[in-house]
Amino acid sequence: MIKMKKIYLYPKVFPSENPYISDLESALSANFRIVNRNANTNGVLDLFRFLVKADIFYFNWIESLPSKRFGRVQIIVFVLFMFLNKLMGKINIWTLHNKYAHDKKDDPWVDFMYRFITHRSHLIITHSQEGVEFMRNNYPEAVKKTIYFIHPVKEPFAQRNDRIISWDFLIWGTIWPYKGVIEFLQFLAETDRIENYKILIAGRCINDEVRKDLNSYLYTGNITYRDGFIEMEELADMANRSKFTLFTYRSESILSSGSLMDSIRMGSVIIGPDVGAFRDLSSYSFIITYSSFDEIPGIYNSFSGDTGKILDEINDFCIDNSWDSFGERLNKTISECFSF
Repeated sequence: MIKMKKIYLYPKVFPSENPYISDLESALSANFRIVNRNANTNGVLDLFRFLVKADIFYFNWIESLPSKRFGRVQIIVFVLFMFLNKLMGKINIWTLHNKYAHDKKDDPWVDFMYRFITHRSHLIITHSQEGVEFMRNNYPEAVKKTIYFIHPVKEPFAQRNDRIISWDFLIWGTIWPYKGVIEFLQFLAETDRIENYKILIAGRCINDEVRKDLNSYLYTGNITYRDGFIEMEELADMANRSKFTLFTYRSESILSSGSLMDSIRMGSVIIGPDVGAFRDLSSYSFIITYSSFDEIPGIYNSFSGDTGKILDEINDFCIDNSWDSFGERLNKTISECFSF
């Protein structure tokens, strides 16, 4: 009987905080044993508890350590751990989710973490072709160990037959500055288009300043704001009642997006920036990309997609890129790369 290799998964958080991690754990569990079952509430200190127990350390967003509590101390602890990790012949896998932390573009500590984890990783996973290009342009020696997989997606939501369009655009998710929601509303106001579209914005504002900026554009009756956390089923209903799901991201850091994949499974026709996974998937009929906000009104006016065909294409896409399919490809890749 072949003994299952043991993986330590970072970070382990509650599923409601980041479903990507819990889905990844399920995908890996078919071929590997996850040794850390509980949330790592002690940050990178938790890594030392499993230094002997784990064969593989699988990191996600480890480059964001500088923004964590005691971030610089955690970086020093992490470097020490990786030194011991190397001495013991452990394998390191890292998923490159973003080209740099959304709010830390010019932070030298973030730059250090990118260089360090790139050098110390034996395998790098990215969910965008642009991630491979990022490696080629910044860390060319790491390209040979970088592999692109389309971001996996869950089963599509059932679509209502009695679909009634209530909004032109749905913008959903936590409203961070890098997501460009305020800038899009500003663009509409400055070009005298803010009353042209019915817009539903759903999600909590990250702070009072962002909420204040958003509220300043709610003076017309055509923009509705739903504050707070909203369950995925209700968001799917909102998407079903919207002509488009719109992503206004203005950050160059974007590679992949879990929100994009969730919007696909909602049956949405998506308008998003011509970057990262949006660009990768723009050959599909359900994703349209733009280079600047100026192009969005033209996209809105010219769209004439066949809803039935689009939903069929979405269903096929979700089957081909399910978490189960991703898990099979990932498990095979890891096993082949390291002769398991």
